[in-house]
Amino acid sequence: MKKFILLFFTLFATAFPQFTEFHPELNWYSLKGEHCVVHYHEGAERTARVITKIFDEVWQPITSLYEYEPETVHFVIKDLDDYSNGATYFFDNKIEIWASALDFDLRGAHNWLRNVISHEFTHMVQIQAAMKATRRVPAIYLQMLNYEDERRPDILYGFPNVIISYPLAGINMPAWFAEGTAQYMRKEFNYDNWDAHRDMILRSYALDGKMLTWNQMGVFEKTSLDNESVYNSGFALTRYLSQKYGEAKLREVTKALGKLKNFTIDAAFQDVLGKDGDEIYNEWKTFVTNDYRERTNKISENLVTGSLIDSLGFGNFYATFSSDGKKIYYISNQLSDYFSPSSIYEYNLETKEKKEITSGIRSTFNFIPGTNKIIYAKLSEDNPNWYNVHDLYIYDVAAEDEKRLTNNLRANQPAVSDDGKSIVFLFQKDGTANLGMVDIDGKNFHQLTFFQNGEQVYNPKFSNDNSFIVFDYSYANGRDIAKVNTDGSKFSFLLQTENDERNPVFDKENNLIYASDKTGIYNLYQLNTTTNETKQLTNVLGGAFMPSVDEKGNIAYSGYTSSGYKIFLLKKGELKNVLAEQSYVRKNNPPIGEDNPNGDITRFDLNKLKFYNDNETPAYKPEKYSGAFSKLTFFPFLRYDNYNTSNKFTEKLKPGVYVTSSDMLNRYSLFAGASINSRFERDLFMTFEYRNKLPIISAIGLKPEMSLELFNISRKANVDINIEDLPSIKTDVTYSLFEVDVAAKHRIFSRSHMLEFRYAYSRYTATIGSFIFPGTTDLYPTNYDTYLIGSNFQLKYNFDAKKVYIDSDINPIGTDLELKYNYELNRFNPDGNYQVEDGVLKPLYRKFDYHKLEILTNGHVSLFKHHSLSLKVRAGSILGPSVPDFFDFYLGGLVGMKAYPFYAINGNEILWMNLAYRFPLWRNIDTRIGYLYVDKMFVSVYGDMGNAWTGKIPAGKTFKKGAGAELRIALNSFYLFPTSVFFNANYGFDKFTKDVRDETVKYGGEWRFYGGILFGFDF
Repeated sequence: MKKFILLFFTLFATAFPQFTEFHPELNWYSLKGEHCVVHYHEGAERTARVITKIFDEVWQPITSLYEYEPETVHFVIKDLDDYSNGATYFFDNKIEIWASALDFDLRGAHNWLRNVISHEFTHMVQIQAAMKATRRVPAIYLQMLNYEDERRPDILYGFPNVIISYPLAGINMPAWFAEGTAQYMRKEFNYDNWDAHRDMILRSYALDGKMLTWNQMGVFEKTSLDNESVYNSGFALTRYLSQKYGEAKLREVTKALGKLKNFTIDAAFQDVLGKDGDEIYNEWKTFVTNDYRERTNKISENLVTGSLIDSLGFGNFYATFSSDGKKIYYISNQLSDYFSPSSIYEYNLETKEKKEITSGIRSTFNFIPGTNKIIYAKLSEDNPNWYNVHDLYIYDVAAEDEKRLTNNLRANQPAVSDDGKSIVFLFQKDGTANLGMVDIDGKNFHQLTFFQNGEQVYNPKFSNDNSFIVFDYSYANGRDIAKVNTDGSKFSFLLQTENDERNPVFDKENNLIYASDKTGIYNLYQLNTTTNETKQLTNVLGGAFMPSVDEKGNIAYSGYTSSGYKIFLLKKGELKNVLAEQSYVRKNNPPIGEDNPNGDITRFDLNKLKFYNDNETPAYKPEKYSGAFSKLTFFPFLRYDNYNTSNKFTEKLKPGVYVTSSDMLNRYSLFAGASINSRFERDLFMTFEYRNKLPIISAIGLKPEMSLELFNISRKANVDINIEDLPSIKTDVTYSLFEVDVAAKHRIFSRSHMLEFRYAYSRYTATIGSFIFPGTTDLYPTNYDTYLIGSNFQLKYNFDAKKVYIDSDINPIGTDLELKYNYELNRFNPDGNYQVEDGVLKPLYRKFDYHKLEILTNGHVSLFKHHSLSLKVRAGSILGPSVPDFFDFYLGGLVGMKAYPFYAINGNEILWMNLAYRFPLWRNIDTRIGYLYVDKMFVSVYGDMGNAWTGKIPAGKTFKKGAGAELRIALNSFYLFPTSVFFNANYGFDKFTKDVRDETVKYGGEWRFYGGILFGFDF
């Protein structure tokens, strides 16, 4: 019965994500605002104070638009990793903010905290306003468990062969609308706007006919480039809706999504706008495409782009010439679906060949002059608390050797001085970036700038004489170009305009080469630092960034196209005059140019919101964090549980509920579930996780995640009771499992390695119904018979090195490994024998104490595009004397060798191999059926060979063989819930029999089928 415990987690696990990051070494504090409580750790107080101030200022304008006010919002502020993001947990009224400002190559520069707070709060308000029920009941689940037709007389019921868990969601918000309105927030804030980056992305897509389809805009699960286009297209369409149909329609469509009859944005559009989604989409797409064509006509007549160096990958950055000008080095993601991982590549301009130099690099990099050594920054978690931060490294190309230069400095975007003696870089703390310098060996750190109010710096470069540093600077919208002397003196601006200027470098004549969106499109410009005259160098349709200039005046740069960032080479001889009249026609307030406001915004102090001063905050009083918990969230479910085919239909229905809650730091969390049917057969479980400091253990640097797990499952059956010297007696029995687990898990080596210790105490009880002793009139009353009392000490090691890419859910690539050691101590009544003592039945226990080892590993190898070959191996052994089959390994069924039933093949030893070939049947299906989005289908064909036995290993010819095929379909339900559908057909080639309780059971030589609908492909 214990085998079924894991299934209850499978039915819900993906819908209730488990958090894996915690830091008990930190001291946490809280600030209280008018509408929020902000929790932060030491070192992030400035960020917390500013967030409290901002939130109270934007509360009313945002809630006013949607005419909805949430309860008090809790913020959790983190400044531990070099990572920038915000995340809204709208069911828990919680928002997490990472203090580091966003520096993303597909976004412009904006004030990070003003932007992210307004963005995430808009998510919370709008999504809660669109819910069909309360946020405490986000979804109702429909579930089904069907079981194998078990043939063994000693088995109560078979193992599941169909498992379904499907949500009926109380929210159905398409990704584009959620992100579009969050970026729109309130347009008058101007914390996020339609900047030149956003315009570049949509313009490139529109001109090349690559805009996301209406269906694609509704969901994520794409590449970095296409995921950002969901944001970008959503922002553009939201602005279009607001300007053409009125800002109030954003609220009306939101509320229409909350109607019980509406499960798609199309239905909400029809209610509010009188048009369905396709009509609105086509109307908008036609408008923006024609508009961009008209505004770019002149550019096409005078393109200055240079030649494309490398078309592979969409993340090609930071081109730099070799000292002789014959090679170009650059960062590229090549075949990756995401910007990371990336590598440094070398491109030979003469042979047109490229090669990878070193991998895992995403930062700027420089060769040390006169050497074959590269300086770069790299993310590492090699520190006592597993913080994921940047440090400086040096790589010897010839020796292929990497050496770390700094430790926990959070040093990024390095540049090397022309004399090869110094490295300049940026580093972050509490949401503010500054410049620092070290010697070439990483020693003698000194700080160059001393910003402390959320200012940001980027891309530092040395002047030709190494006397000063030029860099990008930003505080609000856009970037400017600034300089500071290498001793930290004389900070000043070289370029400070209403435009965005960035990526400055010097050519050999001391001209400043940089990128600017002066025309509305990012192009490269030259600034004569003596005369202050500027000259436009490129004229592109996409964008030109990150220039590098060689000794001859040739320029390599990163150019944006509809397929991402590429490396271009613009030779000096290709430079020509770019006429002002041949530039982009810039439009203010796109797409239409005229707003259609809701009318409420005038009630608020817009000057205070737009011309903010976050250097000063109210005198908030910090308090020690005291375990603020989210309210209980309930997920009701109705399960059709067909384990007893003799049950009536109503007895197979098992209503229940899942309950979750956690404190705001996820240090304590509760997850429980309960279900019961009309026969009072129950499934109960509860998990409590503790992720905080532990006495003594924490002091020595260990941070285990602790959990307490309780399970109770009951089933009813009619059985025969065997009593010494008496014939068998028929009665009804209720079987019950009670188990308590205490577990502690800890990472070792890296995030890929996990070690877990678990102790489990189990009691298996049969409640025997009353009966009359044969040949007498004596009534034996109901009796509780505990037939197993077990203790299990388990040590488990997991290693996961699977590749993260867009098909990793349906077609994994990489390796995972699980090793388990168990020491079990059991008192068990294997034969169901009893003796009568003082008129009461007593089980005749026997002791079964043993050691058990098991290994399960999966290896998935990519063969060619989207095709893979997988090998699964499972082996296990119960060491020492044989034990009853109750403790056996089981080989077959849904979780194993599917060609045979779960209980068909069992023993004290096990060995199984599965070889599978998986390939796409149909990718990028991009079809929507109501609230279902169909994404891709994969098929696998596989063969199995394995056996389980007790005693001496049997001959190879006795090993069972089988083959099968699986269809996998990846969908998305209600725009939000990943949905995985699978179907298996399998055939067992070997026929065999098994004698159990004087019955002969036949197996093999038959087809077996399995299927399910879950949140992932878990089997």
